[in-house]
Amino acid sequence: MAENRNQGMRARDSDRVDACALLDNARAQGELTEAEHARRTADAMQARTFGALDVLISDLQIPRNLVGTPLLHPPRRNSALRWKIAAGALSVALLAGALGGCLARATVSKPAMPDATTPAGLASFLAAYRNHYGDAVADEVTLFPTYVVVERRVGQTDTSDHIRYDGGFDSMDNSTRMSGTDSIDLATLDLPKLAGLIAGAPQTLSMPGRAVSHIDIEHRTGKDPVVSIYVANGSKTGYLQVSLQGEPIQVNLPQ
Repeated sequence: MAENRNQGMRARDSDRVDACALLDNARAQGELTEAEHARRTADAMQARTFGALDVLISDLQIPRNLVGTPLLHPPRRNSALRWKIAAGALSVALLAGALGGCLARATVSKPAMPDATTPAGLASFLAAYRNHYGDAVADEVTLFPTYVVVERRVGQTDTSDHIRYDGGFDSMDNSTRMSGTDSIDLATLDLPKLAGLIAGAPQTLSMPGRAVSHIDIEHRTGKDPVVSIYVANGSKTGYLQVSLQGEPIQVNLPQ
């Protein structure tokens, strides 16, 4: 790691997500064992500063798509540089923005999203969801590697909106909300604990080396909401069920 990093600068959620993505890559490339990955991922989700994140990733090889992130690019940590913009450059930028606004509408694409079944992907989705809707409330959330499906109550009505997220939010259809359905506040998820559980799920379910197939966050009738983490190996599927705070409830080994 470069010596001119600002080790004490506070890390953002996006920096923690980048660290988790780097750890996910290291596990996939064989640099980290399942146990090492689970431990470092949980620590990354709790890291307060860039220095704390550096300790977790300093011995890893860097994938090309993460080289330019603030996590790994020291100059981007210097917030003062963000404000040193010459007046001439600012004028040009404003002019370019005015002329290019209409063209931009025709070329907007959805941002790439990390694997939603990884700790980094879950954190990234939750940040995007809160930013889009202004809260973290949902009836049910199912996360797959390349997309997320959400059921969300429409206002105070008895209607549920079925939403697909794959870098952007798209309403698919509406349906009548089941009587007695309780919404879940996703802000109450204990992400550091869940990060470790997700990373260690294949080992817990006696399927080391396999990947999480999907994660379901839902209410059970008359009971508290649960997070179910599924791992598949061919036709065999097992799952680990925990509370929103990461307390184990049930382990179903693959049959």
